[in-house]
Amino acid sequence: MSPQSIVAAPQVAALFAHGVIAYQTREAISADTLLPQERETLQRAVPKRIHEFAAGRACARTALSKLGYPAAPLLMCANRTPIWPTGATGSITHTEDYCAAVVASTHQLRALGLDAEPAGRVKPELWHRICTPEELAILQGQDAAAAMAAATVLFSAKEAFYKCQYMLTGEWLGFMDIRVSLHADRFTVQPMRSLQIATQIAGPWEGGYLQEAGFVITGLCIV
Repeated sequence: MSPQSIVAAPQVAALFAHGVIAYQTREAISADTLLPQERETLQRAVPKRIHEFAAGRACARTALSKLGYPAAPLLMCANRTPIWPTGATGSITHTEDYCAAVVASTHQLRALGLDAEPAGRVKPELWHRICTPEELAILQGQDAAAAMAAATVLFSAKEAFYKCQYMLTGEWLGFMDIRVSLHADRFTVQPMRSLQIATQIAGPWEGGYLQEAGFVITGLCIV
């Protein structure tokens, strides 16, 4: 049984194509909710990591149950990404006091990427490390508050895209390998070099974002 603090997140599901199920929590989740095999993988983890892992698994299991999957261990690959049950795909994010998971049937969507960041997290001194020259020029042309907000969305959108494409390619990307353009509550991702994902589905790739209760949440899927 899932903790009562795990709740449906339709606003997060709406960032993706139809067929995505999302659950989230803003409370600490006890390690007691983990299944035995999951606990075995965390024997050397610090308490913060254990609670984040427990929250992510609780959200993911609740979402998977809506697709008809029974409760089962959600273990990790060697690269620490979740091993989703056959016929399902998903993504998990956690930051500070927020955690969410999204899942979908692979008959509808091939991969999902979800990310959440505290609003205003990406400070100006970090911009040159995560922004292409074009992105940096746009930020520098805005007032301070707007630029801080946009910088966090750019960072989060790149993280969401990275997670999504990695599920299908296993390719590591740097921040300069893609360029993000923001459009109201949507964003587009353009490649800045040859990417393996482009051999499967050509870019640009589109996702969505929202800003809620002190967090920026971004999502992107590949059909």
